[in-house]
Amino acid sequence: MRSRVSKIAVYATVFLAVALRAEGNTRISSFMKARRLALQIAEAHPRTLYCDCAFAEKVIDRASCGYVPLNDSERARRIEIEHVVPAENFGRSFKEWREGHEDCQRANGKRFKGRRCAGKVNETYRLIEADLYNLYPEIGELNADRRNYRYGIIAGEARRYGKCDFEVEDHIAEPRETIRGDIARIYFYMDTAYPGRGILGDKQRRLFEAWDKADPVDAAECDRARRIEKIQGNANEYVKSACEAAGLN
Repeated sequence: MRSRVSKIAVYATVFLAVALRAEGNTRISSFMKARRLALQIAEAHPRTLYCDCAFAEKVIDRASCGYVPLNDSERARRIEIEHVVPAENFGRSFKEWREGHEDCQRANGKRFKGRRCAGKVNETYRLIEADLYNLYPEIGELNADRRNYRYGIIAGEARRYGKCDFEVEDHIAEPRETIRGDIARIYFYMDTAYPGRGILGDKQRRLFEAWDKADPVDAAECDRARRIEKIQGNANEYVKSACEAAGLN
């Protein structure tokens, strides 16, 4: 009973803290800059999100994780920056993404829309796109294969990428168990910091609540959150409060 009461108290603290401090990114409005910062932050724990591969200077150590490319293309040999919450998830809430804008014109006069237009003309979109909590180094092939698919559970344990515990099937991406809580807490943060952007629905929230409990914060996640807060100026309270409760701050 004491353990259950303790957990309830921790979650109550988290939700209270988030209610009081729901601010998102207000400092970084360049995705190019955010990509560089994300790599700098990862220097303390240089591992990829999905395969847990070690890397240095954007060079992937495949032996460290058993990663075998499905297609040995250029993207399978480089580190990219993955949006945990895909840009399209929040991007479609912007009119410029859906319909374009008068300032989004090519040299031939034709208008364009989507991510490029939203990033060109909308400051709020740029801030969300560049939020460091949502950005992780990842192997380019896996970044490409995940696309904008939602996270979920896929029956079976097919290994398309060698020993890498990551599956993509029928527009669903299933990450390894030891990163699921991290992903859940990023989604909670993004949905709270940027309300009304369609980031998290009820069905996926229930899944992420289970992942949050099954995979609690660890030292690496807490350290990453501290580094981001120092640079970006705001906290992911879902991580910060849990780290404090676990004595990891």
